Amino acid sequence: MQSAFYQEGLEKASEKDYEGAIAAFNQALEHQPEFAEAYYQRGLAYFNLGNFQVAITDYTAALRIDADDVGSYFARGLAYLTVNHLNAAIADAKQVILRKSDSAAAYNLIGTARQRQGTSKKAIASYKKAVEIYLDQRDIVNCRRCLGHIRELQAATPQPEPEPAQAIPPLRPLINPHEFLRQAVQKAQKRNYRGAIEDLDWALQIDPQDAWAYASRGKVRADWGNLQGAIDDCQKAATLFAAQADQTMAQQMREAVQTLQASIQRTTQQAVAYQTRERTRATWQAASAGRPSPAVQRKLLRLVGDDRKIAVGLVQRLKLKHPGKHEDWYWEKAIYDLMRDR
Repeated sequence: MQSAFYQEGLEKASEKDYEGAIAAFNQALEHQPEFAEAYYQRGLAYFNLGNFQVAITDYTAALRIDADDVGSYFARGLAYLTVNHLNAAIADAKQVILRKSDSAAAYNLIGTARQRQGTSKKAIASYKKAVEIYLDQRDIVNCRRCLGHIRELQAATPQPEPEPAQAIPPLRPLINPHEFLRQAVQKAQKRNYRGAIEDLDWALQIDPQDAWAYASRGKVRADWGNLQGAIDDCQKAATLFAAQADQTMAQQMREAVQTLQASIQRTTQQAVAYQTRERTRATWQAASAGRPSPAVQRKLLRLVGDDRKIAVGLVQRLKLKHPGKHEDWYWEKAIYDLMRDR
């Protein structure tokens, strides 16, 4: 019977009929007073109605029955946070982490409580841990929220005077203050370019205005041989750094673009030269094998309407008339005669 009342409570809660859900959970608990899950679900209903103290009482009752219930610890911690009992909220979140070390939500809760307490460094540390876990879980929405809290706290925290900027040659490994980006560049240094690009793509999904992420991805793409992709990233990084008034990095990115463009130009010239050498080699190979060069064959065939039989006949007659000549000579003579007779 208690199971039927419990299921009814879940259904009413899903329909946001929290008062009806509480009534159903009450009946379930009358039949089974040690039903921990019913206390937990009734606590959620009370919380959604704004009755936070009663919700805390129900979560506590659930934990008295099941002292390892992660959901009840987190829910009670959230309720404590809502009523501004910050130390109690942090204590419950830590209980969650003891039982579930990859709970990003628990670290997020601690960060929020620390932020309200005014302990910025501790809050930032908790938010950063939440970000790491959210990244692993590919939870972009909550990851962005935590990053927003971190930036807010960093902006409000006095920063030490920066050391004078050092000139860095274009395309040297970038020193990045973000650990996630450093790890991505380290993957590239181990020639895991695909993994590095995937990490940097993800970083840019989280923050499309992260100049360092574009700069780092440009470096990785250049090392991987994707020069045009590297140019695009460096140009974007230069724009963002300039918008942030970081003219030193903006100039470095512009110089990197120039270096990459010069590399593309050299590569194109080398490719053209290679193709020319290959065509020349093919022509001489054909000649040495007693075959006309492809270019000469195509020219004669065009003049005779692509009729190979006619072309070969013209060449054979010339061979009978002028024996001992180079193969290309006969084909070029046939071309000359046709052009002359037009």
